[in-house]
Amino acid sequence: MRFWGTLVFGTVLGGASVAYYVRERSRASGQSYVEVLRQLPAEARRGYGEAGRRAQLAIDDGLRAARVRERQVEHALVAAAPRGGDPAV
Repeated sequence: MRFWGTLVFGTVLGGASVAYYVRERSRASGQSYVEVLRQLPAEARRGYGEAGRRAQLAIDDGLRAARVRERQVEHALVAAAPRGGDPAV
């Protein structure tokens, strides 16, 4: 029963979100609701593609930062390592 309630709530929330978007887009562009709805799939694909590109950039930046930090830690460990002298230390 909980699943169906969640599903219904999600559907209603999604429908309300689409209706709000269509109304605001129509108001801003002067297009009819039908025209805005016809453009919605193309805009969704464009938004999905842009989100994917941004996510990939964020991942690349994170990996780059992790490599830099790893080199800094390695450098700090090498600098802190005992040099020569007594092998028991």
